[in-house]
Amino acid sequence: MQNLLPIACFLSAIRVPNIQFETAVLQPAPVNKDKCPYVLNNNDIEFRLYTRHNPVEGQVLTIDDDESLFASNIDFNDKTVFFFHGFMETGEDSSSLMVKEAYVQVGNVNMIMVDAQRLEAGPWYFTAASNTWYIGRFTAMFIDYLATRGLKLSNLHLVGHSLGAQIAGVVGHTVKSGRVSRITGLDPALPLFENVPLAQRLDPTDAEFVDIIHSDAGIFGYNRPCGHVDFFPNGGVSPQPGCELEVVLPQQELFNKFFCSHWQSFRFFSESVLRPEGFIASECSSWKEYIRGHCANTKKTHMGEGADRT
Repeated sequence: MQNLLPIACFLSAIRVPNIQFETAVLQPAPVNKDKCPYVLNNNDIEFRLYTRHNPVEGQVLTIDDDESLFASNIDFNDKTVFFFHGFMETGEDSSSLMVKEAYVQVGNVNMIMVDAQRLEAGPWYFTAASNTWYIGRFTAMFIDYLATRGLKLSNLHLVGHSLGAQIAGVVGHTVKSGRVSRITGLDPALPLFENVPLAQRLDPTDAEFVDIIHSDAGIFGYNRPCGHVDFFPNGGVSPQPGCELEVVLPQQELFNKFFCSHWQSFRFFSESVLRPEGFIASECSSWKEYIRGHCANTKKTHMGEGADRT
């Protein structure tokens, strides 16, 4: 077993070639942090900052690199949003691109994209799920560093899709400099996370306010409430509107046929950033009660960015 450690660390230190298929990143071999628990700056994980001053070209930030930090466009007086992508995604396309573009349109936001594509590459889902622990803990170290330089955790919002939502939970659990203000989980990943300890997945203790959008519950998405408020648009299950078989089968994109409903969560959220009051939600005990009209007079709030924290 001792011989495996240098090999695993070698794979982590070099750039394992990948294949981009549609929006998916595929690798011939997984980078397994259980076998090499050393996360490398800007190799395993990269933090890229986008603001209204640089909405297209990200500025790379690194732990303990004050020169890059203070030369960047970061403004700690503004809200800071971290986004964590899902399995087989990158920090530059798919969910990351849609959420980033929404935030930079609305104004003064420090948008930090966490790109961990090497640790979440396909088809190695088991390894990617295990790596969420290391991605989350490393990001927590980065946030603690930023906190020593002026970041206010009261202005911090973590947003994650699928595996990224579970990573956000690890971050909130691990940060030492204070309590994260808000975490939004976009259809948190279900496979391999049903029975793990709370420290390894998103739950209400990870931030002052945790809100969840479920769009593929019971398949790729978590099927039980796991936040202070959980939204179940269209029942929270597959198929979401626009994801019916007769709609997706004729389409060219292979992965959209399988993940369409799972991806609707970040599509809904991105729209809510641009229109915070666009999705009105009713408090209800179940979807059946809702469609029977039994929740017409219950409390209302808005799903997504405009959710009422009270």
